[in-house]
Amino acid sequence: MRPIWKFLKVDDHQAISDQVYQYVLNHTSILDTKLTTFYNEIDGLQILNYAPSLRKFLSDNLLVPKFIAIIIVLPSDNPDNLHVDQLTPYVRVLWPVKNCSGSVTKFYDIPRDLLKEETNRWASTSGYYRPAVKKDWPLLDHFELTQPLVFDVSVAHEVCAAPDATEPRISFTLGFDQDLPISKSVKAWFGFQR
Repeated sequence: MRPIWKFLKVDDHQAISDQVYQYVLNHTSILDTKLTTFYNEIDGLQILNYAPSLRKFLSDNLLVPKFIAIIIVLPSDNPDNLHVDQLTPYVRVLWPVKNCSGSVTKFYDIPRDLLKEETNRWASTSGYYRPAVKKDWPLLDHFELTQPLVFDVSVAHEVCAAPDATEPRISFTLGFDQDLPISKSVKAWFGFQR
């Protein structure tokens, strides 16, 4: 089986996380509403103005994101976010921002013919896919979001908040041109560690 995810070695990742958190807190309404959504696409140019460390990381690594989204996972004993972002392989960056320690992302083996498309009114992409039936799917792998990583969003995944979480888990994702090798394979991310 091809690798699903890999940690990235980013020395100043906490500084980037802190700047992104300040952006979310002070320049968006993502956390201000009782209708907090899981996936929140944001203005990439605006966030890069408020998070110069992120802009530098992207520039230093010649990375040009097509989109940036903030992901909010509310504390819950029963997550209901098992999904596939798209059916063809697509590798994206996932970055911890706040309250990620103890949270786990789990990957499952779900046959493609048992997925149904859902619409996402908060994203420019066409939608995402959820299992048509609920059952205990075979677990493929999992990770705790302790540092930035890349992962293939075409593999069914579910984010579980830390068991003792009282605040939302905040992370962000970066998606790149899907024709690039880094968007097609986790192995294409050279010079990083797992």
